[in-house]
Amino acid sequence: MEGLQAVVTTAPSGDPAEAAELAARFGLRCEGRAGRPLREIIAGAGAPVLVLAARRADLHQLERVYRAGPGMALLRVLRARRGESDPLVEVAGLGPGERVLDATLGLGGDALVAAHATGAPVVGIEADGLLAAFTAAGLRRVPGPAREAARRIEVVRADHRQFLEAQPAGSFDVVLFDPMFRRAREAGPQFELLRAHAEDAPLDSATLLQARRVARRGVLVKDAAPGHELHRLGLVPRLSRRSAAIAFGWADSR
Repeated sequence: MEGLQAVVTTAPSGDPAEAAELAARFGLRCEGRAGRPLREIIAGAGAPVLVLAARRADLHQLERVYRAGPGMALLRVLRARRGESDPLVEVAGLGPGERVLDATLGLGGDALVAAHATGAPVVGIEADGLLAAFTAAGLRRVPGPAREAARRIEVVRADHRQFLEAQPAGSFDVVLFDPMFRRAREAGPQFELLRAHAEDAPLDSATLLQARRVARRGVLVKDAAPGHELHRLGLVPRLSRRSAAIAFGWADSR
């Protein structure tokens, strides 16, 4: 799909103003329905098509349909509301009012959990315009108890390296990195979408150093257990008690 400008359109229940706004924000092309059937728009687009309905958002790409949403993060928020600890929140020590930057937003799962834990705005960085629009649309449609947390997430289309370089020192309390989805370990349709659009470059020491400068307290990096990437970055892996497949590394601010 490289080089093709993705399209944003609406289902009958969708809002054309939202389609225009997402397309403008994330560098996509907005197409009004004008009474045309969806199959005609998809066939004529020659590119992925994001379809916005009132309660859902679907991405049509290469004869596949992906439903926007936070996935397992919704369950994580529900567990937190019951008083259970979340490994990411625990290791990062996230507290009320803290400002979090999710430098690898992806589908927004960790950002949603962080927004719930802090009760404060979270900034999420995504370089790919289509993935950013897909995630933003999904966050707007998060149901029930996680809805307020989802509304506090600001999706920004940017290269996270350039974004970090432009930030003042200590401008966020914690910076999050989750480069796990760039490897093929994860399964499921949404991770296929991530692999198709997310940058596959590994986190480098220079970027981690910038993140430590921007973070007032520190930087949390997720990795697949046992934590080979964390070792490469000079971080000590801490395995998640909830999932043996995940390891965390923490770097204090500079």
